[in-house]
Amino acid sequence: MHSYEMTIAMKKLILLLLLTTTSLWAKPVVLVSYYDPFANAPFNNSETVAKALQGKISDSVTIKLCRLNTVFDKAYAQIEDCIKALKERPVMVIGLGEAFCGVKVEIAARNYDKTKGPDNEGNERNGEIIRNAPANISMRYPLPQMYCSLTPDDRSELQVSNSAGSFVCNNTAYQLNHYHPDLQFGFIHVPSHNCRDLGKKNEYAVRVLTTMISKGVEYLSTQFLVSPNTPHTSNELRMPILKNEIYGMRNAYKRSDKCMNEFFKKTVGVDERGFWSF
Repeated sequence: MHSYEMTIAMKKLILLLLLTTTSLWAKPVVLVSYYDPFANAPFNNSETVAKALQGKISDSVTIKLCRLNTVFDKAYAQIEDCIKALKERPVMVIGLGEAFCGVKVEIAARNYDKTKGPDNEGNERNGEIIRNAPANISMRYPLPQMYCSLTPDDRSELQVSNSAGSFVCNNTAYQLNHYHPDLQFGFIHVPSHNCRDLGKKNEYAVRVLTTMISKGVEYLSTQFLVSPNTPHTSNELRMPILKNEIYGMRNAYKRSDKCMNEFFKKTVGVDERGFWSF
């Protein structure tokens, strides 16, 4: 080989090594969405929590934020645009929204819009989101592992919900899960802006979400599964959402993993009465 050819080959090898090294050291990206203020509220607390997370998680994970309008269908289009705008594929996408005064992790979204008042553009809905699509769709993110990364005290305050409601949060979550089943996507409700002691509640929300997101990224990055029957990048599994599936998971972990068993004991199927039934 001539010296010129050797030089070109060497440059290509160095470039390849640089690219490989960069990809190995690049921090994984998690996209976190939040909503704008709803119904003339002074702020939406999902934004407060999302921005606090971005400042909190920085050592091992890059948090990218996505602001959504509290408007049916528009919010879904906006989060899709945010995903497309990323330079690299996100390891996980977490949607945040306001709800009551605690933190609720969602296992499913429902193919139904049912408003008790208009969205921010005056739209009201009462019917299917996507015609002839499944009535319920489960989330695809490693929620059991994320839950079990928390202390017993923090786990005791966390609610596991079988429905993201029937408003824009649920509309967005259902469409993203339906049209992008390959994404590791989950939805979490944080305390509402008008809760008492909001600062204290937000401290809890940011603390548990920081731990959960970090654990979720770590788990999704592992090659060897500790829990092969739960969602992971190496499989196409989603969260179990039917009563029989959930009971099966409880039994599977009854003796082998106390915390995983605890998680599924707190989980209510979409075919049972539970959180946010309507």
